[in-house]
Amino acid sequence: MANNRINRYIGAIALGTILTAVPSCTDTWDDHYKSDSNVAGTSQTLWDVIKNNPDYERFANIVSKAKYYKDNTHPVSDYTYEDILNGGQVNTVWVPDNSVLTETEYQKWMNMLQSDNITDGYNVQQQFLGNHIALWRHNISEATVDTVKMINGKNLTFDKGKHTLEGVPLGEYNIPTANGVMHVLKGVAPFRYNFYEHLKFRETPTQFGKYVVAQDTTYFFRDGSIEGLPDEYGKPTYVDSVYYTSNRLFESTYYLPEEGRETWQMAKLGFGARINNEDSVFVMVMPTDNAWNNAYEELKKSHVYATIYDNKEKGDLGTTTTIRNFPADSLQKMSIEMDMIAPLVFNIHKQPKRGGKDMWTLDMFKEYKGDNSNNPDPSKNYLLNTFGDTLRAVGDWKPSDLFEGEPLEMSNGIVYEVSSWNFPSQYYTPDVEVEVENTGMFYNMTNTSKHKLGTDAKRYSFSNEKYKDITDIYGKVSNNNFFHLARSGATAGPKVYIKLFGNSPSAYVPNAQVMKGKYDIQVVVVPYWYLDIAKASAIDDVFYVTKEIVNPDDETDIQYEVTDEINTEYIETRASMNKYKLKATIEYNNNRATDAKKASSNIEYDGLKVDTLTVLEDFEFPYSYKNMRFSYPTLYLEGVTSKTDAKNGFIYDLIIDKIILKRKN
Repeated sequence: MANNRINRYIGAIALGTILTAVPSCTDTWDDHYKSDSNVAGTSQTLWDVIKNNPDYERFANIVSKAKYYKDNTHPVSDYTYEDILNGGQVNTVWVPDNSVLTETEYQKWMNMLQSDNITDGYNVQQQFLGNHIALWRHNISEATVDTVKMINGKNLTFDKGKHTLEGVPLGEYNIPTANGVMHVLKGVAPFRYNFYEHLKFRETPTQFGKYVVAQDTTYFFRDGSIEGLPDEYGKPTYVDSVYYTSNRLFESTYYLPEEGRETWQMAKLGFGARINNEDSVFVMVMPTDNAWNNAYEELKKSHVYATIYDNKEKGDLGTTTTIRNFPADSLQKMSIEMDMIAPLVFNIHKQPKRGGKDMWTLDMFKEYKGDNSNNPDPSKNYLLNTFGDTLRAVGDWKPSDLFEGEPLEMSNGIVYEVSSWNFPSQYYTPDVEVEVENTGMFYNMTNTSKHKLGTDAKRYSFSNEKYKDITDIYGKVSNNNFFHLARSGATAGPKVYIKLFGNSPSAYVPNAQVMKGKYDIQVVVVPYWYLDIAKASAIDDVFYVTKEIVNPDDETDIQYEVTDEINTEYIETRASMNKYKLKATIEYNNNRATDAKKASSNIEYDGLKVDTLTVLEDFEFPYSYKNMRFSYPTLYLEGVTSKTDAKNGFIYDLIIDKIILKRKN
């Protein structure tokens, strides 16, 4: 009879934790699944019924020889599926009889059971036996459609009205036994891999699949294992050891080890999706070796690393640490591979509604390939991957271009195996947009020291919608915020360092980082008179034209009425008195212990509208910062208004919205 330990193993798998099959350590498992020896007046077990009927001989032979596996490398010694079906645990078995379990298929499973490859035995469990057995009794008593969790973790549709399992018709059904119920199948229940299994167990592994599977880590589960006598040194031994396997690509978007995480220069990027989860519905792009190799070669152009970097982890203290002998080639390989796998998974339930009204289904996705161009709101024509990137149409590229060919059905979604890498250049070499108010690494300069900005730098909210009559003409500010920089009582402009690490949630790729290649370095500036409105939390009447109304009966009776017309003359006058000048210096890695510098000329801003000033054109970064945690270039901005300029309508302050590094190649 099955013991509690084996029952717990099977229960863990049946609850959908195939790859992390850690048993629950409850003593009441058999209370949930205990047999009833008097069901329908029979004392025969499921195994008794199967072995004693020659119509089920092939199925019985497989059952008697198939070991139970805790995972793909750990069979339970001397314990077979015969023991399971003859034990005290309640199960339902859908048995394919000899007429449908063909000689070819039968020999395939028997050969796998005799194979020296331990994985073959596991696959017999997962792909065949475990696909025909479920915990509990699943009788046909009413015409319902149930989703049954099989002990291999798959969810199969049991249509009790049509008498089918996953579309395969039943012959006899509701055959009672002491430890469960049996149905006879007129076919073999179809088995489908989930995404992970498709990568791991395919006959010819791909480079992409090898990368994913290589992230598997198997752990010893001490609390779930059965401890034996201590060894000669007093250390515990185990008569039965339980292991579980997890893959860090599935668990989260970013991974850092528990130990030494503070020194890791790159976090491990993952899908942010458990692609082994049978209860999820995903669409996934799987690159063939051709697509993988072509993408790798393309990304090598921009993922070029130096051997020396400044670690600016403690940048808020104005200090850096120079790291030498950086493993540039290894970092390049790691960074490219992470960037290639991170964007590939899409949760079907997280996409904007098709046409603005219909939730996506797999059938819809196969028909339209994620195209949402008929949405009445053009901003909703995008796909959201599980990594968090919003992939919008850009130029001639549209999100549906990612999904070439016909989809493959998986147990938890559909796969497109693509032979080309169809992500647009804007995705893998994006613009870098730095919202100044959100950088968190923003410093004032006093002589040669750096310190956090104080009261002389302040963020202001500015609602584009609330001030729509103004912003429609003079420009919107990003994220409805901007930053005012000043030096109180000074007769010189502010000087600040800005961390160039993209953090705009509205950017094509959030948290984009500078890569090797050319950029136009731009500063988005805001007129000083926007600051007046923000401080007042309302638009003063002086910003509107005032109309004079004369009483026709008394010309001395003059009334003044504020109209809805913007007073452009007043605004232009204000702007002429609130211009400012700035200078930018980019500080960047040139594979030296100290960052190299390149300064712009003095740039003049007329103070009228929200404007984008290109301070350095076609600037080329020689090395990449992609995926690095503590290293980044900085932009040194300074107000360069002189005392003479101040007499001609220039102010010392700077009002900055964001920094843009516009990618050029």
